[in-house]
Amino acid sequence: MSDLTARRQPTLDSDPVRTAMPWAVLFSGTPWVGGAHRQHALARELTTEHHVMFVDPPGQRPRWQATVTQVDRALWHAVPPTAVPLGRHLPPGNEINRWVAAGALRRWLHHHGGRIRLLWMDEDLAAPCADRLPAAAVVYDATDLDWTFTRWWNRRHLRRNLARALTAADLVLASSSALPERMPLLGPVPVVLPNGCDPTHFAVDGPVAPLVACLRGPIVGYCGAVDTRAFDADLVAAVARARPHWTFLLIGPSTRSGRAPLRGLDNVILTGPVGYTDIPALLRGCDVTVIPYRVGGLIDYVHPKKCYEYLALGKPVVATPLPALRKLEGLVRIAAGPAAFTEALATELDTAAVPEQIARRRAVAAANSWAHRGQRLRNLLEGLPR
Repeated sequence: MSDLTARRQPTLDSDPVRTAMPWAVLFSGTPWVGGAHRQHALARELTTEHHVMFVDPPGQRPRWQATVTQVDRALWHAVPPTAVPLGRHLPPGNEINRWVAAGALRRWLHHHGGRIRLLWMDEDLAAPCADRLPAAAVVYDATDLDWTFTRWWNRRHLRRNLARALTAADLVLASSSALPERMPLLGPVPVVLPNGCDPTHFAVDGPVAPLVACLRGPIVGYCGAVDTRAFDADLVAAVARARPHWTFLLIGPSTRSGRAPLRGLDNVILTGPVGYTDIPALLRGCDVTVIPYRVGGLIDYVHPKKCYEYLALGKPVVATPLPALRKLEGLVRIAAGPAAFTEALATELDTAAVPEQIARRRAVAAANSWAHRGQRLRNLLEGLPR
């Protein structure tokens, strides 16, 4: 068995320049390719003081080859091997996959003179890697409650790994002020590092997508998944019926059950998946933007980064009463229920083009940029071992 394992170990190809700068190895639950999420933004912010290796989660199918590719000056992308399929659902499979991945990365870093200062996890199932890769400090970034994304019979598996990740961490971050109270009391007290935005990417000045330019206004825009976990399609459908002369532009992927309540509504447009590069041009043509998330369930803890992206574009925002958005009340209009949501949209449409309001929204977005989050993160890391 040991001979077979040795023959099947992957060869990791890349050739970074040896340097005294330490490494941060990020085990993420979100792949690097095509990503424009919190994980990707913070990985880039870490490159000011670290070489960063962003590690994809294991795949769904067996894969023995592994690659490490340099994608920026101090940033590498690693696709680890997947020894056992369905590791997300099978605890022994997850342990094996993480053991194989950590071993391969450890050998690669040793070969290239890498000293690991930070082992970073934003996925609960990466917790076994903390035992396999020696690092000066461990950071756990709670971006979501991973166990809420799975079936009830698999929640124990993910909750057990959440506890394991918290126990191993020297620093625990939370993407939302509503997250810490929903996490086990294990490890360090979570520090809230909210989501941010890229104001340059979501600039007011820029092209408007032809699709939006030919739609009948006013246009209510939404960017994100249209599903049943977070998106309240019943709320949007009720408002769309109440205002048939408004156009509702829903930008992003959708599920069959998510879009079912919207069926037959001619004033609701679903674009399907859209690349990060193309999103600003679609949103620029909207008059008002929305965050119609369900409340009172498992996703009350979320802090949607789309809120700051909307504001960076100078757009009015109407949202359901998510706890993490309460501090923005007054800038973001909070409304619950179809009647109140419709009234809030009508009110915000009157302020859509007011220059003072646009400037105020953009200023708040600039103060919540990923660059500001990165500086806050670097300050927090100063207290960790080097």
